[in-house]
Amino acid sequence: MSSSLTGELYTKFIMNTSIKELPPTPPLEPSAKRVRPRFHDLPLREGDPKCSAWGLWGDNDEIGTLNLITSQAVAMAAQEACRGIVVPLSLPLEEPILPMNPRRSPCSHKIIAKGYANDDEIHVNTQSSSHWDGLRHYPYQIEQQQRFYNGATQEDISGPDKNAKIGIQNLARRGIVGRGVLLDWREYAKQNGINYSPFETHAIPLEQLLEVSRIQNITFCAGDILLIRTGWTEEYRRLAGEEKLQLATREVRSFVGVEASEEMLRWHWDSQFAAVASDTNAYESWPPAKPWDVSCHEVLLSGWGMPIGEVWDLEELSETCRALGKWTFLITSSPLNLNGGVASPSNALAIF
Repeated sequence: MSSSLTGELYTKFIMNTSIKELPPTPPLEPSAKRVRPRFHDLPLREGDPKCSAWGLWGDNDEIGTLNLITSQAVAMAAQEACRGIVVPLSLPLEEPILPMNPRRSPCSHKIIAKGYANDDEIHVNTQSSSHWDGLRHYPYQIEQQQRFYNGATQEDISGPDKNAKIGIQNLARRGIVGRGVLLDWREYAKQNGINYSPFETHAIPLEQLLEVSRIQNITFCAGDILLIRTGWTEEYRRLAGEEKLQLATREVRSFVGVEASEEMLRWHWDSQFAAVASDTNAYESWPPAKPWDVSCHEVLLSGWGMPIGEVWDLEELSETCRALGKWTFLITSSPLNLNGGVASPSNALAIF
């Protein structure tokens, strides 16, 4: 589909879909009073990386778009939990049996029998199973000096004078609680004869996500946590053990995910998502084509401070949403409170 037609569809979507603005926040939340710039005003300062919003919530901010989840947003999201149905969104720590990045170690678990009691120890790469990419994970790649959110550098993370700036502890100390929205693109692809493999590079275009949101009758709210089902988990679980090992040790990693286009990033910004997550391994199609010279990882994580959830289990969630005819829910997540951490198991629940 041409970029002009995509633009027309996006314009119609914006004209016909309201982004609910939440009530004014209390005095304790001054960040919500800031005027939100338009997408084409990014970056906010000369010399900052492409499409970045550094300084929007202050030069020392360490939680980025999670600022959009105000106390009112949490209270409104809590109203979604009226049926008492709880759906876990994390795979077992030992799944996938080998992480899709061969540089990451699989989970190991040791029981320590002490005679009078038992302890256990685990060794796990924080990105080996269902997880959040934190703000220390992936910097802008187009600069000579790679920079992370709000100008943090690799020296801050691993240099001789390293500090805990933009570490995962900032997400843990506030928690991630808000309204979740599932876009079941996997079901849409099945119904519309879209042939693809979740294990190969396949970029999901914006117009298809807009169509899914229309079919599901979604009205987005500022501070929503967007979840996109691609079918990666469904297909992975169909593989035999040897096939799973081969998938993890391929020379080139490739996955289905959203396209890294200007239109896609504009939609994420205009929709005011606080965080995003998917069942696939990189949220965006990988390797990203970068038609706009930057990947979603660069802009979302290091430009806006938006956590990215990857390898989430959205299968039961999809079934529950379909059975209830309801695609919104309360979502809770408690990342590891690890000072200076890069990422964390997601520990996420959807509650209806």
